[in-house]
Amino acid sequence: MDQTGDSIATVDVAPRQIDPTLRMQIYVQGILDGACFLYALANAYKALTGKKVTREHWNRAVARLPEPAEFLGGSGATRLSYGEAVRHIDSTLDAFSDSGETFRVDQLDPAAGIVNLCRAVSSDSVVIFPYGGQTEFQHLSSHMVCGVAVSDGPPMRLHLACSFAFWSRYLKSGDYFERHHPDLGRWSNDSVQPDSEVVIAPNFRWKVTLGGPHS
Repeated sequence: MDQTGDSIATVDVAPRQIDPTLRMQIYVQGILDGACFLYALANAYKALTGKKVTREHWNRAVARLPEPAEFLGGSGATRLSYGEAVRHIDSTLDAFSDSGETFRVDQLDPAAGIVNLCRAVSSDSVVIFPYGGQTEFQHLSSHMVCGVAVSDGPPMRLHLACSFAFWSRYLKSGDYFERHHPDLGRWSNDSVQPDSEVVIAPNFRWKVTLGGPHS
């Protein structure tokens, strides 16, 4: 940095490089933020109640973020402590909720695999967890999703409501669809099998149940 007399300090910065070979040249929602935790909770709320998360509910949840710039700036939930993450779940679900709606949040065994997550899904419960690796349709390094349904197969699958599946699937193959699970009245857009090599964070895995006090 050069500074002489009363002149304004300047900093020599290398010019930003332009890569014309990139497939995407236009920014889309989700590229620059780390809001997958919020979307996983929005999908959990919809799966459990059947109700839409309105713009009013979403704004209320965002307003309750303790550090919105840090949270939405890309790091998302990756820097949260376990206690902070649970408080965030409670606060966000409360922001989405109508009067009288309550949710119970239970931590699942740190050693729980996909089969255990499947067993935690029921007509009144879903699972929330972050993973990295290959699912049915995409390969992500770190992403938070909501497990909403289970199919016995073969093969057994944990069906996911994923906030990024539309972009990754559409860009990969130009094709996108959602599966309906009529027994639960829920929808999914990705899945993972018990024998997959996805890596799940040991502490960040929860069962969210409609009704009942917080555990």
